[in-house]
Amino acid sequence: MTRPRAAVRMPGPAFDRVVDVAGMRRLESATAPEIDLMRRAGSALAVAIHGRVGPLRGRVIVALVGPGDNGGDALIMARTLTRMGASVICWASRARSADPLVDAARAAGARWRIWSDDARPLARDIRTADCVVDGLLGIGSTPPLRGQVAEMLRALPEVPGQVRLAIDVPSGVDGDTGQADPNAFRATGTLATGPIKLGTVLHPGIEYAGAVEALDIGLGPEIAASGAARIIDAATVRGLVPARPLDGHKGTFGRVLIVGGSAAYRGAPALAALAAQGGGAGMVTVASVESAVGACAAVAPAATFRVLPANADGCIGASLDAIEALGEPTALVVGPGLSRSASSDALARDLAVDTRRGVPTVVDADGLNALADEPARLAMLGPNAILTPHPGEMRRLLDLAETPRGADMMYATRELAALSGAVVIGKGSPTFVAAGDQLHLLARPNPALAAAGSGDVLAGAVAALAAQGLAPIDAARLGVWLHARAGSLAANGRAAGIAVENIARQLARALVETSVRDTTA
Repeated sequence: MTRPRAAVRMPGPAFDRVVDVAGMRRLESATAPEIDLMRRAGSALAVAIHGRVGPLRGRVIVALVGPGDNGGDALIMARTLTRMGASVICWASRARSADPLVDAARAAGARWRIWSDDARPLARDIRTADCVVDGLLGIGSTPPLRGQVAEMLRALPEVPGQVRLAIDVPSGVDGDTGQADPNAFRATGTLATGPIKLGTVLHPGIEYAGAVEALDIGLGPEIAASGAARIIDAATVRGLVPARPLDGHKGTFGRVLIVGGSAAYRGAPALAALAAQGGGAGMVTVASVESAVGACAAVAPAATFRVLPANADGCIGASLDAIEALGEPTALVVGPGLSRSASSDALARDLAVDTRRGVPTVVDADGLNALADEPARLAMLGPNAILTPHPGEMRRLLDLAETPRGADMMYATRELAALSGAVVIGKGSPTFVAAGDQLHLLARPNPALAAAGSGDVLAGAVAALAAQGLAPIDAARLGVWLHARAGSLAANGRAAGIAVENIARQLARALVETSVRDTTA
């Protein structure tokens, strides 16, 4: 079956939150009696399904009904859809004895079936359905699948073009970790009752969830006060795009200084420079060894350049004083292509913690590795630092036993932000952005970004936004979004073979596009 690329879609900023299972339980207990929430959820689900499948009269909808609250939501949804004109068939994993929700659905006209060892009746109904809704298991279940639910899911035939929707999380997917049974329900979309559940934005759960939409079930201000993570998408970052006054000049839009490059890695600062220009910086200066400066000039001729002395290893041999003599940038990037040597490591650490500047400073690549070797420096960083570790760099910075993935990367991003006082961009799929008590995440899997040099582009983009006056946390949020969007534009439907410099060149288009309209491409 052809399925859309996973993406998170939100109806509005009130529903841009992501919660774990415990957080959702707290929200539910603080809001309303369970049956009231189920009624709200069932009604919201019916309206959302109507929006997905169109006019309901004559449509066949199969609801897969489990024994718990998720099944209760599905039954209220089934009753409502039947009243709206749909032909609804409820398939239960087992009997729900003396259940008034079953009675109400049947009284409205929904047909009631209970799973048995013969898979053929279920398969026949699935093949006739316009839409299949998974209400078998709720957020509290964990893989592997067992019993009747496992049997039912194995019995589902694939039907090309059929709308398949999961309630909250696809059955067989862990609501916290995203771990999935191989036979988990494969949805074209997931309808979250209230905020989005964490497991549907982590791998592999996101691959089963399809496009995720959050539905209003009346949780209201409790969501905003819950401390839940917030989604990064076009709607949540559009207001951050820096203004471009008509009488502006190059000084209006800030100067980015990039300190990086070496004889071994000459292209990395060029990628950061291209990205800083695409991100709107008025001036970009690259300070590096002569061989890297020559490479940068060929790729980003509009930048200016400062040649720094090289040591015997071809790395930058300059001190902090030499960088300060270059003037005052409005944002700094340290690390792309820097390589490791005693002198370049010392320079990176000194620039990262140089409190005299008060300049937003993006620390990337070997700048991060230099900090990892002297962890006491992390506590000296503060709110003007923006760290951009991938999972391997995160492991080194926090001295973790294993490379963090998924939810562990989220927790590590928060931990590093707390330890350093900095903004931290935990790169990967998803990408996390943490600062203080804030946590944001971008859930847009994009293999086009999985290439050497992609991180240099992100560092330059974030620095450009900070140079234009955005607070470091806002520069990080918008930069992460623009980087992902530019990757999609450069890929143009492909997953591999994308020249990283083309991602940098698409940043300007992504910036303009984000400022004027939403996109889910």
